[in-house]
Amino acid sequence: MKWIWIRHGETKANRDKRYCGQLDEPLTEVGKKQALLLSNQLADLKLDAIYASDLQRCAETAQAIKEAHPSLSIRFTPALRECSFGAWEGRTYDELMGTDPEHVGKWLENPFFHAPPDGETLRDLDQRLMAWVRQVIKRHRGETVCVVTHGGPMRWFWARMIRRDWESFWEPELQTGQGWLVERIGTEWQVVRKFGEEREE
Repeated sequence: MKWIWIRHGETKANRDKRYCGQLDEPLTEVGKKQALLLSNQLADLKLDAIYASDLQRCAETAQAIKEAHPSLSIRFTPALRECSFGAWEGRTYDELMGTDPEHVGKWLENPFFHAPPDGETLRDLDQRLMAWVRQVIKRHRGETVCVVTHGGPMRWFWARMIRRDWESFWEPELQTGQGWLVERIGTEWQVVRKFGEEREE
């Protein structure tokens, strides 16, 4: 089984380094170019299904990919949304450290048990995504599935399914408009190819 995990193209919040979470932002012009590049890179691959977060930035990215695979429909689901940052959405790290440093510190130290105000913990994200993944694995055994989502769910897949180590959650360098082709061999998942434009921070 092969999955292609794609992080959506750039939004204004991404560009301004604001926590976007479940805010429903469109792509910037840069984000649209990133989505087109992904579409071109995936054009020669045989896809059996496309799933996407129902938020606009993922929908636009998935639609660009679908242009190269017109026979497929996009299956949108809130299960693939970014982790909710609650009251922190739309704010920068510096803004939060100026108003709520203790809470931010606890969240950064252990996001599995500490959530942003009115937001989700990574444990909540794990439960949401694991339930979805089990369903898709049963539905698409032996197929290639494209998943258009956000940075948080991709880091979750890396830590939960590839590394099997929650300490590795922040490990991958993952920017907007980038992705991985991962293959399941036996019970192990491996990254076999990367997509998107390679660029420095």
